[in-house]
Amino acid sequence: MSAALPDELSNALRASDRSAYFEQRIFVLSPFGFPATTALIFVLLIGTLAIALSISNVPILTQVHGRTAVEYIVLLGGWFCLMNTVVLAMQRYSRLKERADLPAFAQVLRGGWASAAQLTELTPVGAPLVFATLIGLALGIGLSWLFYVRGTDNLTGSPFLLVWFFFATTLIITLFTRGVALTRSANRGFRQTMDSELIIDLLRIDRLSVIGRSAARVALIWFTVSAVMFLAFIGGGVTLFTMALIFGACAIGAWVFLSTMEYVHLKIRAAKAAEMEVLRGEIETIRPRTGHESDAAQRLQGLLAFEKRIADAPEWPFDQPTLVRMFASPLILTVPWFGQAIAATLVEHLGHIPG
Repeated sequence: MSAALPDELSNALRASDRSAYFEQRIFVLSPFGFPATTALIFVLLIGTLAIALSISNVPILTQVHGRTAVEYIVLLGGWFCLMNTVVLAMQRYSRLKERADLPAFAQVLRGGWASAAQLTELTPVGAPLVFATLIGLALGIGLSWLFYVRGTDNLTGSPFLLVWFFFATTLIITLFTRGVALTRSANRGFRQTMDSELIIDLLRIDRLSVIGRSAARVALIWFTVSAVMFLAFIGGGVTLFTMALIFGACAIGAWVFLSTMEYVHLKIRAAKAAEMEVLRGEIETIRPRTGHESDAAQRLQGLLAFEKRIADAPEWPFDQPTLVRMFASPLILTVPWFGQAIAATLVEHLGHIPG
């Protein structure tokens, strides 16, 4: 199969991309490309935070026990900026990689290009985004009121900061609820496609590694977002609690990958068992004739060789690079500790620079 996407499907995908859900449409309609758009999102968020801090006369640095430290509210705001940017960027990254694998999906689906294009559309079919958005807005506004009006982080004395944190908190919670809806709909559509259209060629199991790459990307999103989430807990250093969070995130990321792999693994095993049953039936039929028919003996040798090849066929839909990336992905969770240590060192040294 040619690796070039037919013009008709390419035009249809471009048209559907322009009407994709909001998080993807930001990048689709941006004229700056994925990396630059991601950077601009972060600059916009951090810039509005800086304006709110300046208007509210909140200093960035403070003295704590004779040492220079970053104000807690500044760190919290920076965390929200980074978290929202990472959530948006990782969603886009995952979908771009899915689209790049469109030719590989076309090779393992009975519908070919058409089915692969449908599978890699930016917006999953039937995603209840309106409902998810309303839930996210309600939760975000409610929790913001609880945190910033009634809680210890009371910001009612700084209305600009209050509005900014209401927005940032509601945004991240809404992105989360919409992400859950998108993931559930995408998984449901993926499994329906696998049930009805997956081609399991036992002599070309390597083609199914595209499914492993797709699942690994979902796990990578979890690891990356979790790493940013842990920045909110790192201030206290390495504790049993933070270690539990790290290992818990690794376990969840691995589960995201393996649950998809197990689903396709069972299909491969079923196809393998069916093929082996047919081959063994042919072997049993031809075996009595091998003593007096030379053609039968040659046929038996060929069947036995084919049986061994089928028996040795891999049963998991991923390749070695995908497996290596999966084991390397949890290392992302170590990044916040290094980043926090470097940032703390820089702040401490800046605090001792003469004015």
